[in-house]
Amino acid sequence: MHVLDEFADGVLTLTLNRPEKLNAITNGMIAALLAHLDRASGDDAVRTIVLKGAGKAFSGGDDLKSMGDMPWPMPPGAHPIREVQQRLIKRWYWFEKPTVVAMRGRAHGIAEDLLLSADFRVISDSAILGDIRARRAVPVGSGGTWLLPRMIGLPAATRLMLTGDTIGADEMERLNLVSERVPDDELEAAAHRLALRLAKGPTRAMGMLKHQMRRGLVTDFETALELEMEWLDAPVEDREEGRLSFIEGREPNFTGR
Repeated sequence: MHVLDEFADGVLTLTLNRPEKLNAITNGMIAALLAHLDRASGDDAVRTIVLKGAGKAFSGGDDLKSMGDMPWPMPPGAHPIREVQQRLIKRWYWFEKPTVVAMRGRAHGIAEDLLLSADFRVISDSAILGDIRARRAVPVGSGGTWLLPRMIGLPAATRLMLTGDTIGADEMERLNLVSERVPDDELEAAAHRLALRLAKGPTRAMGMLKHQMRRGLVTDFETALELEMEWLDAPVEDREEGRLSFIEGREPNFTGR
């Protein structure tokens, strides 16, 4: 299996599992990731998702030698990038529960876009990031031209995307792309530690806050205030637990609902 899954203590860990190909992503892997996300969305037991790669790299990106068969029938005139890669990146970007990417080694192409779309990025000292598609005149179709400039600014994004230069862990930290950096042999433990912390939080409330911030990137201040009002009126069971725990001077015991 090219996507492995493991669940424990509220954390679903998904592993890209083609280490001999630097975990290059195929259509079949995209379909498997989407299926896992769909199941996790409806499962209250899943509170956080960790995405990582097997072996020495997170992922070298799209498998340009062979993406494989289309995972589902394409509508007439449909573009496979829109129907497959973009379906995954949108699902991951808007996923309603916290997401963590654990990155060692390389992340390029759609893998870079999955990294940028996550809520948290835990990297190891061996991390190498870069949008190398321009080197081969490969078009960007999974959100990189929108994500990267918003995260590191247009001048830095322009340099990386037009030159195809790669950057290491030091530069990733300088550009504020990193939630936490650890030695290679501590990566999984660090990512899992963060995921466990998130899994104990008010999952639904965090998901709404995440949604508001991301919608706020493309709206005006007044609309953002209205989005906050939507959250104030939304049914969130953990809100009462948060209030009571504060009054009683104890740690909250959130259900995620």
